[in-house]
Amino acid sequence: MAITSVNLDISKRVDITCRKGDTFTLEFTIKDSDGAALDVTTPSVYTFKMEVRETDTTPGGAVIGTTGDTSTGFNILGTSAGLVTASSSASFMATVSSGIYVYDLEATKVDDSSVQTWFYGIFKINEDVAV
Repeated sequence: MAITSVNLDISKRVDITCRKGDTFTLEFTIKDSDGAALDVTTPSVYTFKMEVRETDTTPGGAVIGTTGDTSTGFNILGTSAGLVTASSSASFMATVSSGIYVYDLEATKVDDSSVQTWFYGIFKINEDVAV
C-alpha cells in the first residue's frame, strides 16, 4: 500500500481571550492517546515556550514571550499529573496593548530535545476600562 500523505502536525487550535491588566492564568491537562495524564514536569521532563506575536510571520521579538518570570512575560510550569500552567502578572499584562495577536506553545522534551507545537491560535487582549 502506498502512503499518499503524512501529517506530523499534532498541534491543536485553541483561541485565547484575556483582558489587559488582569492576571493571566491558563491551565490545561495533557493526556496520552490512552487518556492517561502525561508527565510534563518542568524542567526535568519538558520545557515550554509560548510566544504572542502580531502575526505568524512577524519578524523580530514577541509581544509576550516565555521569560520564566510572570513580571516580564509568561512563566510555564508542568507537573507529573499532566497539568500545565501558563501565567503572567496583572502588572505585566497592563503593559501589553489590547488587540488581536497570534500565539503558539511549544513543548521541548528534555531527554531527546524534540520540539512539538502543542497549541496555537488567536490571542485576543480586550481593553480594560479601569486602567
